[in-house]
Amino acid sequence: MVQLEVDHSTLEMLLERAIETKIPLFIWGDTGIGKSETVYRIAKKKAGELGREFVVWNKLSTEEKYKVAENPSKYYFLMDNRLSQVDPSDLRGLPNLNQKQFVEWKIPFWLYVASRPKSAGIIFFDEINLAPHSIQASAYQLILDRELGETAISDNVSLVAAGNRIEDKANVYELPRPLKTRFTHVTLSKPTISAECRNDWGEWALKNNVDMRIITFLIQRPSLLSPKVSETDASNAIPTPRGWAKFLSPMIKGVKDLTTLEKLASIAVGSGAALQFVSYLKLQKKINLDEILKNPSKASDVKEVDMMYALVSLVAEWYGNKPSIDKLDKTFQIAKYLKAEFATLLLHSVKMKAPNLFMSKDVLTKLKSWKDVADRIRKYYISRE
Repeated sequence: MVQLEVDHSTLEMLLERAIETKIPLFIWGDTGIGKSETVYRIAKKKAGELGREFVVWNKLSTEEKYKVAENPSKYYFLMDNRLSQVDPSDLRGLPNLNQKQFVEWKIPFWLYVASRPKSAGIIFFDEINLAPHSIQASAYQLILDRELGETAISDNVSLVAAGNRIEDKANVYELPRPLKTRFTHVTLSKPTISAECRNDWGEWALKNNVDMRIITFLIQRPSLLSPKVSETDASNAIPTPRGWAKFLSPMIKGVKDLTTLEKLASIAVGSGAALQFVSYLKLQKKINLDEILKNPSKASDVKEVDMMYALVSLVAEWYGNKPSIDKLDKTFQIAKYLKAEFATLLLHSVKMKAPNLFMSKDVLTKLKSWKDVADRIRKYYISRE
């Protein structure tokens, strides 16, 4: 049977609806494409809507967890409950040997907090199908009936799960039919990237300050954002959206040496992708940025597509190091001599680095350079905003 496959934006909508209605949702998809991050982002958004403080339960100290337990109405929590790392007793708890004629249960701390009447949040069963069937079975009652043993979770607590598919070769267990029927199901499609960086991974990357060299490289090599499993089987490090953004981007910040860049890229996204990435970066060495900054009209001498992407990356990186009105003025002057699609990408990237500066009245009303470039690319730029 074909299962609904959606992009990140649609997943957010479905996830928000599932949380509102307290209907369990299972998110399927390849590794490293943002399943867990989407749950985190929506949980944080929900906390803001409810006027509660957002906390990730697993990152709290014992003292902080007690504060949440004592003041449940103050917080909105995200509990990452990895069934692959627990025993059945970790879910239900242990019998309390109180010498009575019946058994009472000492429930785990997380379940106690989730069961408080004023508690609100998400219990997230990430990588649930990495757990063997005997452990998965322990969650049946919680997911369907919102109870574990004699303990019911709060009406304001939602249940979400995520996992890889068998075809992703993630060493997962087939989800038992009884557990499948306790969830609604959706598959998250692999992210895409385009030159427009609109409603895709490129737009997300710009907003989240991913290294511009990575973004412009992947625009030209979109297949390397998240290759098919069959193309990466032999490697340990493989290209994934997570590998590019969460691993490689912070590691190469400020790094210029190509040999070092290749090593860092190899451990983050694999040697094959690293070689192509460094080959692209070599193009930047052919561009004299100082000369273009002194005479922006020199930007029109850059003709090849890959060289224009390299120039956009260089200028965006230069601007991003202590943005200022003077730098923005120079960036606009350079953009004036770029083809419209490249000027648009450059302006969108610098806007993301310092949006308040970019949108200030001093810029929009006083800089002639802005007026010059805006008139030329208005239909491209405005259509993406």
